[in-house]
Amino acid sequence: MANLPFPTVPYPRMEPPAHREKEMKVLALGMSRTGTMSLYVALKELGYSCYHMAECSLDQKNDSLALWSRAIDAKFNENGRKFSGADFDQMLWRYNAVTDIPCILFAQELMDAFPEAQIILTTRHVDPWLASMQRTFYAILSWKRWGFLELIDQTYIGLYIPLLRSALSVWTGGKWQDASHLPNGFAAHYDQVRVAAQKRGREVLEFEVQDGWGPLCQFLRKEAPDKPFPHVNEGDFITKFHTIIFWVRVAGLVKKGLTWVAPVAAAGAVWWWYHS
Repeated sequence: MANLPFPTVPYPRMEPPAHREKEMKVLALGMSRTGTMSLYVALKELGYSCYHMAECSLDQKNDSLALWSRAIDAKFNENGRKFSGADFDQMLWRYNAVTDIPCILFAQELMDAFPEAQIILTTRHVDPWLASMQRTFYAILSWKRWGFLELIDQTYIGLYIPLLRSALSVWTGGKWQDASHLPNGFAAHYDQVRVAAQKRGREVLEFEVQDGWGPLCQFLRKEAPDKPFPHVNEGDFITKFHTIIFWVRVAGLVKKGLTWVAPVAAAGAVWWWYHS
């Protein structure tokens, strides 16, 4: 798993400063599986400190997953409580650009919290997007093995997997297991972002990652790097990566002394060897 497009070592615990040290510059609010990780890598190449679900997952010691879970519950299950810049900065204080879940579940709130940030909307035709969601989100969540880890790994997997389900629940009107509702959720998200940006007088770059550096750099007023635009997280990459996440977490529990998990970890290693 060399040359991954994102860091893999969990971040140490860091207390956020009293005030944000970097102005938020970019809100990339397109749906997951529309090139959000490619854009995440591209924005980092352009000098931004970019947030993505990959960053959220590495911020375990700073309680990011728990904070986002509480934010999702508050917005969607507790009468729509509003969030301010200070609320978001508990998770985003080190970053000046965002993309992917969980941030895109708070598109309008982020626009209000960061009124000077430029807005990018990664787009994709809905049919290949739906197929990609089936190969990734739905394939990953279909693994019955998560139930085991959700129970005993409540500080990470017990928060991470429910967050994925929560995103699907938002996009399917509460029926996350029924992917037939996803196209309506896809259209609703893009309509919501476009209307919200228009009401606030905000310009939006609608961007397909196949368009490369040109329109992105022109919009951000950045010089295009002398290298190909990154195209990452394609095919079944993320699905296989979640298999690794599972067995790494199992191994970590074994290391902490849960020796009764060892036979399961051994079986998982054999499974990965023969199926990777």
